[in-house]
Amino acid sequence: MEIVSVDKKLIRKFVDFPDELYRDDACYVPYMKADLTRTLKKLLLEEKSYTALLALDDGGRVLARVLFTVARNKQLNTEKCGFFSMYECVEDDTVSHAILSRMRELLAAQGAEYISGTYFPYDQDNRRGIMVQGFDRAPLIFTSYNPPYYNDQMVRFGFEKDADTYEYTMRRCEENERRIEKVSAFALKRCKVHIDRVDFQNIDRDVHDFQSVMQVATNEIIYQDAPTEEALKAILKEWKSFLNRDFILIARRDADNAPVGILMAIPDYFQVFRKMRGKTDLRGLLTMALERKKIRAVRGMLQYVIPEYQNKGVIAALYCAFMHMVDKHGVDYIEAGTIMENNDASNSAIRAIGGELSRIYRIYTMKLGKGGTE
Repeated sequence: MEIVSVDKKLIRKFVDFPDELYRDDACYVPYMKADLTRTLKKLLLEEKSYTALLALDDGGRVLARVLFTVARNKQLNTEKCGFFSMYECVEDDTVSHAILSRMRELLAAQGAEYISGTYFPYDQDNRRGIMVQGFDRAPLIFTSYNPPYYNDQMVRFGFEKDADTYEYTMRRCEENERRIEKVSAFALKRCKVHIDRVDFQNIDRDVHDFQSVMQVATNEIIYQDAPTEEALKAILKEWKSFLNRDFILIARRDADNAPVGILMAIPDYFQVFRKMRGKTDLRGLLTMALERKKIRAVRGMLQYVIPEYQNKGVIAALYCAFMHMVDKHGVDYIEAGTIMENNDASNSAIRAIGGELSRIYRIYTMKLGKGGTE
């Protein structure tokens, strides 16, 4: 076995490895291969801002992969943290130890003081953490999925739990929804706010409003700073084909239309990707056109309320409006998250409106010390 750095010739092996690893797993959702290949070429070959490794056996077969970079980590108060992502490995501690050891060596050489992961490049809310609970059904869009043994590999290598993030299944019942309707009506009247859908014809204004709410509502519990308007516009452009304006809501003050809260959910295109098998050829595009009409699950990805409107029922009002929208579209399954385990306000709000903990994702960390020394 050897550990090699990924160059132009090995990018395809890096991209294709999960297909073999998850060959018999019905819950596996492949990345869109063309998109991932473009991303890797940009990160590895053009920007050279990331490093990717492969573990290969004597015959050149891939046994493991990992992608990593060095960047600021506000939780750990360091400018040099090694963030890793896209970790995949066969069930063999010898292999996992070898590739993680090589990653640690390279990060230490770059002066990293910690290693933390897993995260998705560019977006720490996308496929964040390694799944440690919730293997009973397929993941929803932009959440992680992995074999149960990954946690053991992390722990046996020496990683420690940094934090867990929670994903909730929204259990609906008539009694609970009557209560939410009452709370929503009271909150809208008391706080003098109303709920709007995003306006794609006035998207610059709404992106600005989204960013302003996230900026004000972001606190030390949340793992990343609020994105800039430019970053939000880039995400919007990338996700445009996945978005439904009925699932993107803004709570606004009646007096001046100022934004005070936001909620965004996305239809579960993972069920479409699963059937496309990661391919965007003609067959894949036809599958997309046919299967997207059959989506009956959504994932709530963002919920923020500015501090002066928290604990006043605005979240309930947003979710109440959201529930009306999902009924309009025939949705019968909803998840919400991920939420940091110590974000008591958000966790309590989700539970209060019917959320039941269904999945847990774990972020791991390892201290290397100043200058990358172990």
